[in-house]
Amino acid sequence: MDSMPAPPDRFDGQADDGVASLFAAGRASMLRMASLMVGSGALAEEVVQDAFVAVRARWSSLERPGAYLRTTVANGCAQLLRRRDAESRALSSLAPVADVELPARLVELRDALDRLSAQQRIVVVLRYFVDIPDQEIAVILGVRPSTVRSLARRAFALLRKELE
Repeated sequence: MDSMPAPPDRFDGQADDGVASLFAAGRASMLRMASLMVGSGALAEEVVQDAFVAVRARWSSLERPGAYLRTTVANGCAQLLRRRDAESRALSSLAPVADVELPARLVELRDALDRLSAQQRIVVVLRYFVDIPDQEIAVILGVRPSTVRSLARRAFALLRKELE
């Protein structure tokens, strides 16, 4: 009688403990950040879960798992926003769905954030809602800090115009 062999990629208990600690400490803040970027709690949950899976897969080689997690969440949100933009261009004839559970001012802010480019939206959320320095945002986006400042300035001007 054949017995099933153990899976070759068995989870390491020490890595699992580290990921579990990071999950407990960082999940809520990552969800807030992703929710602000993508405008949906359900989509944010997917992005954050995918990011934790990526962290777990690379745990043994990571020097700063928290920074890697944040970068992975930001990149996941950027990818989702790019995909959403492409879908909305293809399906522009569909009417938008109204959000009735949120206060009107918050809906206005989210709608204004939706009008920003993906990079501008990520910069605004990371800079003003998550309070990450421009230098770190530049690393996350793969651009220079001056580009981050320029994106923030342009995004803030657009938001100001949209919300007035």
